[in-house]
Amino acid sequence: MRKFRLLSLCLALIMAVGSLAGCASSQSSAPAPSGTSEQKPEAKKETMVFKLANGSAIGDERDQSLQEFARLVDEKSGGTMKVEVFSGGSLGTWRDTIEGLEPGIVQIVCESIGTLEAYSPTASIDAYPYLYRDYDHYKKVMESEIGEQLLATVGQEGGFVIMGPSYRGARVVTSNKKFESADQLKGLKIRAPGIQMYIKTWEYFGASPVPMDPSEIYTGLQQGTVDAQENPVMYNYGSAFYDVCDYLIMTNHVMSTDVFIFNDDYFNGLPEDVQKVFKEAAKEAGNFRTQLVLDKEAATVKLMEEKGMEVIYPDVASFQAKLADFSKEFPNLTELVDKIHAVK
Repeated sequence: MRKFRLLSLCLALIMAVGSLAGCASSQSSAPAPSGTSEQKPEAKKETMVFKLANGSAIGDERDQSLQEFARLVDEKSGGTMKVEVFSGGSLGTWRDTIEGLEPGIVQIVCESIGTLEAYSPTASIDAYPYLYRDYDHYKKVMESEIGEQLLATVGQEGGFVIMGPSYRGARVVTSNKKFESADQLKGLKIRAPGIQMYIKTWEYFGASPVPMDPSEIYTGLQQGTVDAQENPVMYNYGSAFYDVCDYLIMTNHVMSTDVFIFNDDYFNGLPEDVQKVFKEAAKEAGNFRTQLVLDKEAATVKLMEEKGMEVIYPDVASFQAKLADFSKEFPNLTELVDKIHAVK
C-alpha cells in the first residue's frame, strides 16, 4: 500500500504540472523559412489525455475492449482526446483505482458494477446469484428501462457516472477439489471478491469464502491458500488458472456487467462534446466486449479442457435450492430482484 501511495503521489504531481484537470495540452509551431517574413504560427487544438485503469490481465478480452475504446475516443475526437490504458493492475488494485477517481489520480476505471458496492447499496445487484435465467434474459434486462435505471441509480448513489455496459460472461469455478453439487462444498476454501454479495452467496452454498485481490489468486491456488476461485470463463483463461487448477465447474451462478466509471463531478465538468465522445465510445466498446465474449466463450471452455482441465456440469438446482431465503440478506434489493425476475 505504501508503494501504491507513493506511486499515486507521483502521478498526482505529474498531473498537477501537466494539467489541473487530468489533461495535457501541446502547441507547436515551425520557424519561418529563411529569407521570408516571419509568419504567425498556427496554434494546434488542445490535446486532452485521460488515464484508464484496469485490474485484469493485459491482452484479455477486457483489455482488448479498452484498447478499442481508446481507439474510438481518438477517432471520434479527431485526435484531440487520448486515452492511455493501464491494464494488469499497473496503477493499483481495483479498489485503489476507484478511490483514485476523486483526487484525479486516474480519470476512468473499468470494473464490474458490483465493485461499487461500498459506495452504492444498489450495486450489489450485479453479483446476485442466479438473478438471470440465461443470457437472453440478461440482455433483455440490461437493454430495458430497468437496466438504464440501474446504471443511473448506482451512479447517483455512489457519486459516479457509469456507462458502456458489457457482458462479462457467466461466473464459473476453477478448483482443485471436485464437486458436482452444492452438498459437496462444505469446507471448500474458495477465493471470492471482497464484496458482501459474493461472500454471502458462498456461505449459503456451504463453502468457506476467502476475500483476495485478483493479483493474488494464481499464487493462492498454487500454494494451496485456497482450493478454488470463481470468475467468468474468459477471465479464467486469460489468467491461466488452468495451470493451477484441475477442474472447471460450470456453476454459471452470476452474470455480471463491466462498466466505464468516472467521478461525477469530474465528468460533469467536462465540455459537452467531450462527454458525448466518451458516451458514444463507451457504448460501442461495451458492445464490442460483449460480442467478443459471446463469440469465444464456448471455444475457451474447450481450450481449457485441452490444457488438461476436467469440465464438470454440476447440478445447478442444488445451488439454487440453497438460496431459498437468500433475499432476506439484502432486503433493499427485493423489489429490483422481483422486477428482473418478472422480465420475460
